[in-house]
Amino acid sequence: MIARLVLAVTALAMAPGPAALAQDRTVPVRFQPGATAATVKGSIRGDRGLNYTFETVAGQTLQVLFTPSNRSCTLNVYAPGADEAVHVGSVAGNAFAQAATRAGTYRAQVSLMRNAARRNETCRHTLSIEITGRAAGSSAGGSDARLRDRCRAEAAPMYGVSPRRIALAARVGPSAEGGFQIDGTVDKGREGVKKLRCLFTRERGFDRVMAMTPDGR
Repeated sequence: MIARLVLAVTALAMAPGPAALAQDRTVPVRFQPGATAATVKGSIRGDRGLNYTFETVAGQTLQVLFTPSNRSCTLNVYAPGADEAVHVGSVAGNAFAQAATRAGTYRAQVSLMRNAARRNETCRHTLSIEITGRAAGSSAGGSDARLRDRCRAEAAPMYGVSPRRIALAARVGPSAEGGFQIDGTVDKGREGVKKLRCLFTRERGFDRVMAMTPDGR
């Protein structure tokens, strides 16, 4: 069963209209450690649009399903760096799939059609995003195990613990910087359990360990 993250989102965009992308609210979609899918719920009204962003690496399979409460509510999907949508919901419908993703940030734009926006209608919606498959050029489980071992080796001295006290997610996922990341926790005994994240480059080389708990160092 795919783990899913449900986020309750209320659109408070300040844009004068859906076309003014820079003023529409942007909500990054986060995936739980080990999850390949996330579901977000939100609401827009009138001419206030909403943009969901999420990260992919090259060569993955992307599937997006949009379920609006208003038939005049549409979804457009933009590939990283693209000015034109790769999916126009008013023409292609509420489902989008891409067999080989590009590396970077995808954007899913939710807005009401002009007439509905002028009537100040509301659109409650659910957006499901699934990203599966290894990145092009990445190797199988042995390489992931190497990254996990490197993560423990780098994090252990940072936290002053032995590597066996570090628990890591089963899945190596894409990072916001276009490389890879592994989330985990470290048991510091009386000081509690701290969250951490190991970051790797696109070539799967070690980058750094991030302390995800404020007092995690």
